Amino acid sequence: MTSLRDPQSFDHLPARYDRFSTLVAAELRTWLLFHLPARGGSGSRALDLGCGTGVHTGLLAERFAEVLAVDLSAPMVRHARRHRDHPAVHWEVRDLHEVTPGEDGLFDLVLCAYTLHHVPDFGVALRHLRSLLCPGGQLLLVDVVDERRTVPRAWFRGQAWRGFRDDLFRRRRPVGEAVELLRLQLDPDWLDHQSTDQVWPPAEWDEQCRAVVPGALITPLHRAHALSWRRPTPARN
Repeated sequence: MTSLRDPQSFDHLPARYDRFSTLVAAELRTWLLFHLPARGGSGSRALDLGCGTGVHTGLLAERFAEVLAVDLSAPMVRHARRHRDHPAVHWEVRDLHEVTPGEDGLFDLVLCAYTLHHVPDFGVALRHLRSLLCPGGQLLLVDVVDERRTVPRAWFRGQAWRGFRDDLFRRRRPVGEAVELLRLQLDPDWLDHQSTDQVWPPAEWDEQCRAVVPGALITPLHRAHALSWRRPTPARN
């Protein structure tokens, strides 16, 4: 029987996505902690575009006085509010292009993780993110990259089993956690989503980014590239 669900929608996946993202968050969390400021200061503002279930939003709330967290999926935002709410965070269901300087002001930091490969025009979206930064503001961008552009379902199944084997024999995780992660990775809905993703090859992703945010620092992560860039501050006369 064929599912009528949109495989690119996260609306039916909030709990599963949240748990999966939590279990595999170590590498990205380490990168974020390295690049995030220790404290944004009084009146500082951060933006999490494509916040999902808020797995990384809390890192911003610990450092900035105000955080706007936006996602297109209402079920994902509801899950975030229910399980990861914070007094500094304002959660909203919106398209990332609906967040504008005129409506929402400028931000000291913009985070966008694993979101831009879902938008139709990467370059336009990246320029939009840049426009939301105040002078001296920081952009942290992470997205999936792969030479194949679309990765077959069988590859993800194979990776899940290889990772499970390594988790057990190298004792990278407790057995129960390794089994839970394997089940999540083999979930049919999650496999539908991943195998229908359209992503950029790494070199092309880097080229597009450097055309919009020249001088950005780009770091390879597992099946992803992570970018840090700071908007120049106008020179004083």
